[in-house]
Amino acid sequence: MGEDGRSFTLHNCRDFTWRTTKDKDQHWESFSASIDDLVDIWFVLDHFHSIRGMAHTMLTYEFTDNRYITASFEARREVGERFHPWTGLWRAFELYLVWGSERDLIGLRTNGRGNDVYLYPTVVEPHKREGMLLRMIARTNELAEKPEFYNTLTKTCTTAIIREINTVTPGRLPLSWRALVPGYIDHLALRRGMLVDKGGLEKTKAAAAISEKAQVAGLGNRGTDEYSQAIRQ
Repeated sequence: MGEDGRSFTLHNCRDFTWRTTKDKDQHWESFSASIDDLVDIWFVLDHFHSIRGMAHTMLTYEFTDNRYITASFEARREVGERFHPWTGLWRAFELYLVWGSERDLIGLRTNGRGNDVYLYPTVVEPHKREGMLLRMIARTNELAEKPEFYNTLTKTCTTAIIREINTVTPGRLPLSWRALVPGYIDHLALRRGMLVDKGGLEKTKAAAAISEKAQVAGLGNRGTDEYSQAIRQ
């Protein structure tokens, strides 16, 4: 955080361009902004398996001037190591927080892996948005200073986000079975009034579907800001 307590810089943010999971252009950058410029938070749901309950979740922070940065809790794997839910139960991986562009963290999943991805606008009061951003920045530093183990049941991408939500607003999103099968967490979030309702679950989910747009936007040398606008059109 800057001396004013409002500005911040995130280092080592990923901005890869993905064509396949092996064919990519690597680029790392820093992201600087002011909390005063935070506009919105978006919720990302990535269905990576034919079993719809299996999914990955992320948060994207939107700032003025169409700037976006995405936060993703993940299991840290060593070179050559593959993730499996079973091994994730037994302290096989560290939990870490990846920051990166939407072009990278969403593009990996739509273009690299061919997953179904949904991008939901959220309903969050301005001071709660700030609180969520500050908590995620603090969590980044906490995990860097004192690593923790990922756990398939108790400390996942989704339970980690729920923890921060409930830290900012106690009881806002109670832990339920949907935290263990996060492919359905959007059902709970919509019912709790945390997602912008487009007319019920089916219409809300249909409006949030971005895979086709993201696959097109991820091709070529489109800038990160252009990419983020394209997947929202």
